[in-house]
Amino acid sequence: MFAISLFLVATLNWYAMVREPSVVEIDDLTEYVNEVVKVEGTLISWVEDPYNSGDDRLDAIIDDGTGVVELRWYRPGDTPPIGTNVTIIGDVINYEGRMWIQALGAGAMSWKSSDLPDVPWLAISDVAIDPEKFDGEIIQLTGFISKSIAPDVAFGTAKLGDHPNYGNSEHQISMTIHSSTEQWIEAGSKVTVQGVLSYQQRELSWNLGVQGPEIMVDRNHPIEIPLLDWASQSTWMYQSGRTVDVAGMLSIDNGTWELTGSAGSPLCVIPSEDDLSMAETWDGKAIKMRGRLVWNTAISSWCLDKGGEDSESLTATSTINDLLLMLSANPIAALSDPDTHYTVTAYMKYAVEPSVEDESGYFADSAGYTPGWTSIAVTIPGPRSTWLEAGQSVIADVTVSWDDENMRAELLIHDLTEGDKMNPTTLLWSDGATQWGYDKNKVVRLNGLAVEENGTWFLSEPGSEKKVRLNALGNSIGLDELHLGTAMTWEGRLLQIEDSDSMAVIYSLESADVDDRDNDGLSDTLENSFGTSSYSEDSDGDGTSDRQEYIDQQ
Repeated sequence: MFAISLFLVATLNWYAMVREPSVVEIDDLTEYVNEVVKVEGTLISWVEDPYNSGDDRLDAIIDDGTGVVELRWYRPGDTPPIGTNVTIIGDVINYEGRMWIQALGAGAMSWKSSDLPDVPWLAISDVAIDPEKFDGEIIQLTGFISKSIAPDVAFGTAKLGDHPNYGNSEHQISMTIHSSTEQWIEAGSKVTVQGVLSYQQRELSWNLGVQGPEIMVDRNHPIEIPLLDWASQSTWMYQSGRTVDVAGMLSIDNGTWELTGSAGSPLCVIPSEDDLSMAETWDGKAIKMRGRLVWNTAISSWCLDKGGEDSESLTATSTINDLLLMLSANPIAALSDPDTHYTVTAYMKYAVEPSVEDESGYFADSAGYTPGWTSIAVTIPGPRSTWLEAGQSVIADVTVSWDDENMRAELLIHDLTEGDKMNPTTLLWSDGATQWGYDKNKVVRLNGLAVEENGTWFLSEPGSEKKVRLNALGNSIGLDELHLGTAMTWEGRLLQIEDSDSMAVIYSLESADVDDRDNDGLSDTLENSFGTSSYSEDSDGDGTSDRQEYIDQQ
């Protein structure tokens, strides 16, 4: 009897080891926690090493029609194209309310040639004409990518256009790139991509989700290499990560290479091995060099990387959208690594005044309001002596942190480089106080008549009782005898201040002045009415300034 019992136990153990796992629907996985199961479905997305931590891991999403499940695949094998019908085998894991299938080894995913998707090859214009026709479908497109993609970016965004130049494109479609491409893809490259087309409600636009390693680059197609303009260094951020040309005077001092141009700050150069052998020949010479434009966080400056050096301080800046995408896709992973630094380009959502203390603000993904405008809270280190303007472009070295007080993720800024500022907004008296509130703390322009009441200056609308407090610059010509009584356009910062007399909050135009482009002491408004040029101090060249000629005519 004892021998029979041992035989039965051994038989059951053998059966448990060799039996084929059950094929289950994703909707029923909760009944199979900690069991090995088989799931058959469609591969709709995957990403290698999702946290850029060096793990030999691939995360995939499988859809069987009853639901979707994540496959965490360690030591993975080959991966088929998106849209392939696959069979996966693994353990059902349930941890803190999250469920996934965990597998190890190349045999965890299988498919046959008949399971591969039949993907239509379309033109971007085909999708533009009737995108609903392809909603949720796997399609293949050929076009030109809008920006350079670094080889190690696990989540990225770009646009695919029908022309390499943005201004010449008839159609463009947004792409979300999952998993690193493992190679540099230059902006303007001709590529073929395959992915799932879907409508993004937040962005109010159509999006193509593609896999980075599956992007096919046409290396035979020529790429336009931009030439950097020294006079427009604030626009270099738009070329970040691209291969660029730059001409200047090369200086080499104690191993430090720098290019100096006609304007702006010098550009550091990271030489290649071949360049080092030419150091003595090139030093002090005017030269044109080609390399990748990267941001050096160690010195907070742009560099031309010719050597392909792998350094944590060198990075191709990404847009704030890329970081927001990563936070949205996996906030826990981003927050669990607070020491990882990201270099992003973004826009200030609101103006931030000078301060000796750290200040709170917001980064946005566009300079002004657009449908789907996205922003994230940031902490800006002090002290700062100048305003950060709403809509101003910035480059920031940031880390991701958790704000316990407000229960949200935020960015801690470690270094901030200011870029272009928005042009001042022109206010109209007819807009009213409520509408003006959207431009509070911004630099604005307002046409009005300067009047003094009991020692206090106001800017009023001619012919009405509407007025705002006016605090002009100390050297403003707008309040001298020559200009008083003339309605002119003033430029200043619109603030809300407390009026102690009326116990109300009123608007004030601070640090205000009138336009005087040629600095001849005669405002542009009076120059236009007098018939002189606002671009020349002495319009007729007779040796007498325009201001003096205007005075002589009075």
